[in-house]
Amino acid sequence: MSTANLDVERARRGDRAAERRLYEAHAPSVRGYCLAFCRGDAATAEDLVQESFVAAFAALGELHDGAAFGGWLRVIARRRCLRWIEQQKREAAALSQLPRDEEAPEPSPGSRALAEAVLADCRDTTLKETAMRFYGDPPESTAQIAAAMGVNVSAVTTRLLRFRQWARAEAYRRLARELS
Repeated sequence: MSTANLDVERARRGDRAAERRLYEAHAPSVRGYCLAFCRGDAATAEDLVQESFVAAFAALGELHDGAAFGGWLRVIARRRCLRWIEQQKREAAALSQLPRDEEAPEPSPGSRALAEAVLADCRDTTLKETAMRFYGDPPESTAQIAAAMGVNVSAVTTRLLRFRQWARAEAYRRLARELS
């Protein structure tokens, strides 16, 4: 039995050292594969690599030939990458539906107070910081926020989308409480 097959068998039984050896042997090729899908976005590629290995180790019982681990892992990585691409498309479509800043009406004093209260209650510190920078005075661009927070621009736009979804739901809850 080859070393790769032996490591797969040991990993099936929960041997962390065997999992580490499989990871070290296959991560570089999977990383390169994911980088191609992510157009060079190293942080996203690394997330996809990690997700691929977690899924592979969880499903090792389905792999009948340990020698096929590398190819099987790349199939898993491909599926993860394709899901990521579809998610990016959905998020871009959702963001395109949001009004542009120049189209947004000037908020009334009551709505500004509600927005400030909602922002103050945001418990997710990364969403809160991102929103405060984007909507602050002076407002920062997504590129400026990305540089300041050490993330990529797509992470900032995703955080803004998540914050807007949360804030909208929170504002509706507050208004419903006040009207009832």
